[in-house]
Amino acid sequence: MNKVNHFKENREQLVVLSILITFLIPKSATGGKYSVWEETVPPLAGPPPHSHTDEEVFYVLEGEFEFMLNGAMIPAQPGSVIHVPSNDLHTYRNTGNCAGKLLTMTNPGKLEDYFRAVGKAVTLAADIPDLNVAPDLAKLDAAKAIALAPEYGITFHL
Repeated sequence: MNKVNHFKENREQLVVLSILITFLIPKSATGGKYSVWEETVPPLAGPPPHSHTDEEVFYVLEGEFEFMLNGAMIPAQPGSVIHVPSNDLHTYRNTGNCAGKLLTMTNPGKLEDYFRAVGKAVTLAADIPDLNVAPDLAKLDAAKAIALAPEYGITFHL
C-alpha cells in the first residue's frame, strides 16, 4: 500500500506517535457529544496500556489486532467490535505484517483534544510515515504524550 493513499486532503489528519488519525466526525460537529476517526496503525504498533474518561468503541476495518481490556486478551479481525467503558484499562496492538485500520468512536471526545495537543498535523502526503513498516520504538519520543495525559483525563499504566 502506498503511503500517498493514506492522505485525505479534505480531512484533518494527525500522526500521533506512529499512528495516523483521520478525523471523520469531529466533536465540534456533534456539540461535543462524541467524535469518530479512523486510525491507520503500523504493524506491531499500538498505545501503551492506559485508561481515560472517554468511553471508546473500536471497529476493526482492516488487519489483525489484539486488544487488552482489564487484563483479558481479545483477538480482533475485520468486523470485530470492542467496547471500552470509561476508565477501563486497555490497549491494542496491530499483530499483522502491514498497516491495519480501526474506526474509533469516543464519548464525549476528549481524546480528540489530546491527539491535537500531542500529534503532528499532516498537511502533505510526505508528512505520513510508511505505515506498512513497524515503527522504531527507540526513535519515538513519548515524553510530551505522557506529560500532557493527566490534563486530558488519561492515565498510562507503564
